Amino acid sequence: MKRKIVKDLMVPLSEYATVSEEATLYDAIIALEEAQKNFDQTKYRHRAILIYDKNNHITGKISQLDILRALEPKYAEVEQEMRSGISRYGFSKKLLVMLR
Repeated sequence: MKRKIVKDLMVPLSEYATVSEEATLYDAIIALEEAQKNFDQTKYRHRAILIYDKNNHITGKISQLDILRALEPKYAEVEQEMRSGISRYGFSKKLLVMLR
């Protein structure tokens, strides 16, 4: 068996959705949706958005679940039930319209 290294498995930074620290949640969701459309669908779809500062340094990341937790405080109560469906299929058009 051929030895695998991390580089063989990693997702290049250039393929991630990115937004500035000043972006809105809506901006972050749109960036993630676009990155997922452009990403090779035969591979794992990202569920994270990288955040950069005014100097273009990556300072953190947020996930789809982080966004849901921010939008719906009661999400923690139903997170287990919803996790498989929402995190797997992305955000609904209705949610995107509500965020505008």
